[in-house]
Amino acid sequence: MRTRHLALLLLPLFAAAVLPRTALAQTTPAAAGTGARETTEQERGAVLAAVHGFTDALRMKDTVAMHQYVDSLTRITLLRPTREGATRVVVLTGAEFIRVATRADQPGIDEPLRNEVVHVSGDLAMVWAEYQVRRDGAVTHCGYDAFHLARRGGSWKLLNVSDTYQQTGCGPAWPR
Repeated sequence: MRTRHLALLLLPLFAAAVLPRTALAQTTPAAAGTGARETTEQERGAVLAAVHGFTDALRMKDTVAMHQYVDSLTRITLLRPTREGATRVVVLTGAEFIRVATRADQPGIDEPLRNEVVHVSGDLAMVWAEYQVRRDGAVTHCGYDAFHLARRGGSWKLLNVSDTYQQTGCGPAWPR
């Protein structure tokens, strides 16, 4: 029994040493074209349409439109500084975030994005972008957003949105 286990452990090493490299490459699944590929402009456009649709709805406080881009799995993860200089992590469901962000006692959140980097692999997408938040036209903070989306039922839905937060160095309001 012990010899059999040892043989099973050593078999891949033996094969690598004995078989020619071309034979290994032909039988290795990773060489069969399953690696990363470049995101197409069509995929990029569809993913950004979902992200921008959500941020546009956020600005207009349109809860019906916002709910089109989230589902029961959506989480919003906010990294916020504490007075002590540490970082506090706040996690909200998509529904909780929508409820808080669209309260009647506060203005809509205008959050334009720029320098978006988009990666898509099958039904999973990721967007990394700079953001700037404005309330009543004044820049309140900025940072980076990380969006993870899944294609569900044929459309892109937000799975998670995480952001960084800084109140300085944001510059003047960006053009839309």
